[in-house]
Amino acid sequence: MIQVGFGQRTITPEIGAEMPGGIHKHLSKSIHDELLANAMVMDDGDTQLVLAGIDALSIKRSTTQKARQQIEDATGIPAGNVMIAASHTHNGGPIADVFMSESDSAYCDFVAEQIAHAAIEGYEKREAATLIIGAGQEGSVAFNRRFRMRDGSERTHPGKLNPDIVRVAGPIDPMVGVVGAVNQSCRFLGCWVNYSCHATLGVGGNGFSADYIDYLRQTVQHAMGADDATVVFGNGASADVTQVNNLSDRDRESGEHWGWHVGTTVGAEVIKVLARMDYTDEVTLACDSQTLELPLRALDDAALNQAQAWGDEAVWARELELLQEIQHIEPQVAGLLRTTDIGVLNRHS
Repeated sequence: MIQVGFGQRTITPEIGAEMPGGIHKHLSKSIHDELLANAMVMDDGDTQLVLAGIDALSIKRSTTQKARQQIEDATGIPAGNVMIAASHTHNGGPIADVFMSESDSAYCDFVAEQIAHAAIEGYEKREAATLIIGAGQEGSVAFNRRFRMRDGSERTHPGKLNPDIVRVAGPIDPMVGVVGAVNQSCRFLGCWVNYSCHATLGVGGNGFSADYIDYLRQTVQHAMGADDATVVFGNGASADVTQVNNLSDRDRESGEHWGWHVGTTVGAEVIKVLARMDYTDEVTLACDSQTLELPLRALDDAALNQAQAWGDEAVWARELELLQEIQHIEPQVAGLLRTTDIGVLNRHS
C-alpha cells in the first residue's frame, strides 16, 4: 500500500526585495499572493520519493543541495530521491543572478530550509492513499514565442502579426501531467502537476505572486472540495513557450485577467485528469539520475553586436560579466537529469 503526505511552507520575502526575471532591476512593492514551497512525499515501503516545487524564477544547484541534505538528515530519504522544480514566476523572490538582478544568499538559504521543512512535514503526514496518475492536453493557452523571419533570422517576440514572420520556429508541449492522492476516507490530499509555460503574465504587478499557478491551485482545490489540499507545481521545458500568441491581433496577453484565464484553463484540465483516471493502490517507486557535462555557449563579437543592437548595452555587459565569471569557475556545467518512476502494479476504479 502506498503512503503519501504533503507539506507546505511560505517563501515570500520582505517587501522591497528584488523580483528577478525582467531585464532591469525590479523591486517588490506588495504581496499579491504568498510564494510557496510545496512537497509531495511518496513511500511504497521500500523506496521514498519527494517531489517539491517552489514559486521562484529558478533555483541554484547549491540551494537544492542544501535542501536535499537537510531532508536526508531529517527523514533518511536519500538526497538523490528528491526532485525540486521552480515554477519560473517572474514575481518571485531574489534567488537568481540574471540581467540586472542579484540573488540574496540569505534568501537562498531560507528557501532551502523551507523546502526541507515542507518535505519533512509531508514525510510526517504520510498516510495510506490511492494515486490518480495520468495526463491531459491543454494547447490553447501556450504558444512558442520564437519565429523564423523572412530574412532567414530567428526572432523572439517579433511583434503581433509581424508581416515578416514565415513560421513558428518550435513547438509547444501541451501535456498536463498529474499525480494525485486520495486517502482512505476519499478525501483529496493534493497532487503534483507538470505543465510547460512561462509564468510571465505579471499577475500581481509590482507584488510577489506565483502568477497563473496561484489560480491553477485555487481551481483544483475548489473543484475537489479541499481548500487545504496541496498542489505541487513543476514547470516543464518552456524556454520559448509563453502565453503570448504573436499570430493573434488581440492585445498582449498579460495581467490579472489573463493570469486567471491561463491558470483556470490548465487547472480545469487537471480536474479532468483527476476525474477520468482510475485509481491505483499498489505501486513501485524508483529514482535514477544521470549527470550531463554541458559546455557554455561561446559568444563571438558578431553575436554580441547583434544582441547590443536589440537592447540596453549595460544589461548585456552585465550578462557578459556573469558569463565570464561562470566560465572561469566552471567551463562546463554539470546538468543533472533526474528521473522518477511510479510503476503501477494494480488498478481499480
